Amino acid sequence: MRKLYINGHFLQQQLAGVQRYAREVIKGFDRGGYPYQIVEPTGFFASNRLGRNLWQQVVLPTKINSEHTLWSPANNGPVYSNNHVITLHDIAVFPHPEWFSASYAIWKRTLIPRIARRATGILTVSEFSKSIICKHLDIAPQKIKVVYNGVDSDRFTHAVPSAVKHVRSKYNLQSPYVLTLGSLDPRKNFKRTVEAWRLCKEQDKLPNFDLVIAGGSNANFRNLDLDLSDESIKVLGYVDDEDLPALYSGAEAFVLPSLFEGFGLPIVEAMACGTPVITSNTTALDEIAGDAAVKVDPSDTTSISEGILELLNAPALKDRLKVLGTQRAREFSWDKSAKEIYDYLVEG
Repeated sequence: MRKLYINGHFLQQQLAGVQRYAREVIKGFDRGGYPYQIVEPTGFFASNRLGRNLWQQVVLPTKINSEHTLWSPANNGPVYSNNHVITLHDIAVFPHPEWFSASYAIWKRTLIPRIARRATGILTVSEFSKSIICKHLDIAPQKIKVVYNGVDSDRFTHAVPSAVKHVRSKYNLQSPYVLTLGSLDPRKNFKRTVEAWRLCKEQDKLPNFDLVIAGGSNANFRNLDLDLSDESIKVLGYVDDEDLPALYSGAEAFVLPSLFEGFGLPIVEAMACGTPVITSNTTALDEIAGDAAVKVDPSDTTSISEGILELLNAPALKDRLKVLGTQRAREFSWDKSAKEIYDYLVEG
């Protein structure tokens, strides 16, 4: 059997969706007793982005025996490496370069096709993402393996009241709230979400509710122009990972009408916490949510507003989606994902 080496470049990055995926799958390897070795940059190569990328392209390939497999789990990897498998979560920079900084778009659109062509295999996280990779990178479908993400059901579950109370106090959330979460980048559609929220408030339909936006900024994306003048809109910034289950659990609803998602892990996490979800009827979000969410047109502010009002003003719908969402979340398991990924990596 081949040995599995893992590209540890992601260990030096802030924890977001891609990095969470890598860490959770590796935890699944540990629980399953699947052997592997992480190779990561050290010293100068670990000290900054340029050093880490130089290490990844020049040093990392020399560390791996050509008989074994190198897996890069976080959207990036070496161009020249034998038996290399990369996970491409999404390649939004190809259909939508305008969402990204010019330097990032040029770098990714130059590097990713070369990595993908030379890789022995590609993992991705949804059928939607697979279709985008095939279309924009001209990759044969049989080269791509789809393995859905999972959710940590031990962590992401309905939080106890004391935990919810603590998080509400920590972030000064005094009113009932609708939560949205993600990196502050254009594809998350925060601008239309905020506009939709203002429509709701202008109609005096949600007088006592707040919209809570959680998520850190990302230098790879263009700046957002958000109107945050309404005092009912609360921006938390980057939220500590351990606070997320209680933050989800305390919300009256979770809304994520993204314009583009390769999977959409937050909607599954919210469902696992028993929080009803409003999300897009497009991209991977439609695929992953199934029938367990209110679906809206992410390009239509009115549709998003109507989806929020429909859910919050219908107690029976909220209760039904809590049940359906919890059931849907159980279909996504990191242990199941880890086994499928490991089998693919070491057996081909």
